[in-house]
Amino acid sequence: MSRRVHERLDRSEIIYLVAPSGHPNYGDEVIARAWLRHLARARPHATVVLDCHSPGQAALLLRSTHPRLVVTDTLWQLSIFADEADPPPDPAIPPWEWVSQAATRLGIAPRLSEGVGMLAEASSLHLLGGGYLNRLWPHHVSLATAVAAVSKATGAPAHATGQGLLPVFDRPRFDAFLTAADEFAVFDVRDSGSRDAIADVSGLRDSGDDAWLAVGIGDGGPIATPDTPVQTDSETVILCVQSDLTESFTVGGTTGPDALALRVRELLDHWEVPGTAVAVVEGIPGEDARVPGLLADRLEGSTFLSFHDVWRKGLPAGNGSTWISSRFHPHLIAAAAGDSGVALVASTDYYATKHRSLVEAGSAWSVLGADGALPSRPDAGGFAPADRARAIAAKHVVAEELYPTRTPRQAIVDRAAAHAIDREAAALRPGTVD
Repeated sequence: MSRRVHERLDRSEIIYLVAPSGHPNYGDEVIARAWLRHLARARPHATVVLDCHSPGQAALLLRSTHPRLVVTDTLWQLSIFADEADPPPDPAIPPWEWVSQAATRLGIAPRLSEGVGMLAEASSLHLLGGGYLNRLWPHHVSLATAVAAVSKATGAPAHATGQGLLPVFDRPRFDAFLTAADEFAVFDVRDSGSRDAIADVSGLRDSGDDAWLAVGIGDGGPIATPDTPVQTDSETVILCVQSDLTESFTVGGTTGPDALALRVRELLDHWEVPGTAVAVVEGIPGEDARVPGLLADRLEGSTFLSFHDVWRKGLPAGNGSTWISSRFHPHLIAAAAGDSGVALVASTDYYATKHRSLVEAGSAWSVLGADGALPSRPDAGGFAPADRARAIAAKHVVAEELYPTRTPRQAIVDRAAAHAIDREAAALRPGTVD
């Protein structure tokens, strides 16, 4: 094969994405879908690898979002194994160092050699946004250290976008994380606390949550369509209330989901909302049905929108309804659509930061914890048009910097080059006639 063909084939792009997809979780899936749809326009001929913890479900949820999507779980398997193995894979070093070595050297984790080989071939590596790189999931530090190690070993640039880092990792994990983050060409965060926590990282950016990319592309995915199963209006109160990560939420002597149910009941009673005027939205299947189940007597006559419906039809946002949401991304999407709401803070060390970041960005929603006076039913709307446009534009600046959209002329040139490479490669395969 000629050197020219080799050089052109070597430029074949493999975009390697890492994300907590497939659980499923509405926000995580919206973010992954938004980036894949951006890449479908900006890099339709690239191979896009999505490395996530639940590749089977992610492959189904995100099918048809990019023409050359490959879904795997290489880095997630390595991270989980290093954290849970007893005895540890190498007692002489911290688990995140073992993961970094396993991600860059064939043979350390031989069962995953195909995935490690794919990492070595990546043209770029990208930690998609979310709130998974923090103390709540300490083993996730290995995702950052491994991406940094691969980047350093191969020269492929590493990127992170829309990251929520609070509460930060405990030491020595946080020290390892800071060292890794400094290897990234771009390390973009979504809130001021995360920005302050890594203020000295060289590639630091602050463009907000990655879900703004979904709002900005106008693809109809996150926002309700005319045939959404639950039809809402200005009289409707929409509940999206979790049961996970609520251990610290306490009302009187009650904690967790029971305490959240009490708080929601207080709000609905304070606003004099009948059950027939309530719609329940599920952000995580099962988890977000538990609190409404505890309120079955109070929600008699309400309607229910499952995660399956939300994913396929969109949130019932933009119809002037009032929201009570402990989930962060429904707050973002509904407020971006102009709806009023109350953000119910399920945990002060995690969700308070998330919801307040949206208020700082312009959301007019009230923020309510386990105590404090009950607010009147809000009617101030969500984001003002200028704030919404600013948030969308900030995220698009980062997206275009990482993956510039091809002009029509560039796309034609790219396609012609790809066809030429295919023809030359085919002519040089064994058994072909010269």
